[in-house]
Amino acid sequence: MKIKTKLTLIFSVVFGVVLLIFILGVYRFYSQKCHDDFFDRLHLRAAVKVDLIDGGTVEPEVLHLLYENSPQNYEPQVSIFKKDGKLIYRDKQSSLPDNEQKRMIKQIQSTGVCRAWHDKKQTYGFLIEGLKGDYIAIASGYDIHGAAQLKILRIVFGIAYLIVMICIIFILRMFIKQAFRPISRIIEKVKNINDSNHLDIRIDEGNKKDELAELAITFNQMLEQLETSFAAQKQFVYNISHELRTPLSAIITELELSQAKELDESSYRQVIDRTLQDARRLAKLSTNLLDIAKTNYAPAQIAMHEIRIDELLMEVCRKVQKSEPTYTVHLVFDKEDFEDEHYISIEGNEYLLGVTFSNLIDNGCKFSPDKTCEAHISYENKEVVIRIIDHGIGINPQEQQMIFTPFYRGSNKGFAPGNGIGLALTHKIVEIHNGKISFESHPGLTIFTVRLNNLIPS
Repeated sequence: MKIKTKLTLIFSVVFGVVLLIFILGVYRFYSQKCHDDFFDRLHLRAAVKVDLIDGGTVEPEVLHLLYENSPQNYEPQVSIFKKDGKLIYRDKQSSLPDNEQKRMIKQIQSTGVCRAWHDKKQTYGFLIEGLKGDYIAIASGYDIHGAAQLKILRIVFGIAYLIVMICIIFILRMFIKQAFRPISRIIEKVKNINDSNHLDIRIDEGNKKDELAELAITFNQMLEQLETSFAAQKQFVYNISHELRTPLSAIITELELSQAKELDESSYRQVIDRTLQDARRLAKLSTNLLDIAKTNYAPAQIAMHEIRIDELLMEVCRKVQKSEPTYTVHLVFDKEDFEDEHYISIEGNEYLLGVTFSNLIDNGCKFSPDKTCEAHISYENKEVVIRIIDHGIGINPQEQQMIFTPFYRGSNKGFAPGNGIGLALTHKIVEIHNGKISFESHPGLTIFTVRLNNLIPS
């Protein structure tokens, strides 16, 4: 069931129940008023006949003859008794059973008044004081006029209820349809987004104030993010293909040339060296891609534990210099008087942070003419501060805002080989650890600063 139909049904049922309760309340009030009025008329009719008989104005026999031929359904039947229950006057044969009549007389003797229903007739009895003594008067009759009015009222209420409900359902349907029109437009727009080539479609945001406008704005923001993600994905695939094709093409070319003609031993060694260099480049690229995949895990899936940054940096420096013997890395402690090891300890993933510092140190050495860089460790307040400093060629000012973009390589790419993934990966890892990375660079000096929250208690 659609929401529009469901809402129409719910509101119609609620309104119908409320209206029905109101109608039943009005009908009950009017019905009770009619019955009370007829009880008053019975009281008045019986009191008049008691006055006529008590004052001697009319003899009971004469009064009996006057009302004997009146239609029983239209004229209330009156019976008058002495206070002890002795019958004095009766219009006709009593319309009440003897046991009911005796019960009413006893109740009137006790309480002075009695109201009762017998079949559809109303009966009213009361004790009245006369000139010659006290009397018990009982009047019984059927309120034909009141019953007819109530019947008409039931018909009017029934027809009015049906007409009002039909109108309410129609009006509700119209208003709900109008209220859901923006959602219908959103659905039509979304149906047109059937692949990544239509992510530029945007939904009308209306007045930008109500809830539907907020939904449209949120949906447009999601579409923008999806469009950006798909564009980045396409660019990523393109860059990966390019980065993989270049070393693979070089390997294939080298092997095909060596296969096509005979070479001496030194030439074969050169081919092997170049092939190994391209293979290592591929291996490093695949490692970087795996590391990027790891950074895309949910934070809860990344194992975190306590790490001492000085120990991690010493291990990273050792590995970098082992893999590249021409590199020189100086590890410098800017503050040697650590009162507590928690000043330089953090909660993090040792492998990912090792990748971060390895990339920064590798870049520092790679782009320095003397293949040397410095790794400084310090702390400020509740942060561990790591600075990687080199005295190399620096980063072009026009390119500095792009250096954390995946696969971006600046104008200095001819100085040293690379694939443009390292700094983007480093930036992502620092973000995962709720840290900050910044840099300053000019020819002769480049400083990358990484700030991570230490374990000093608040």
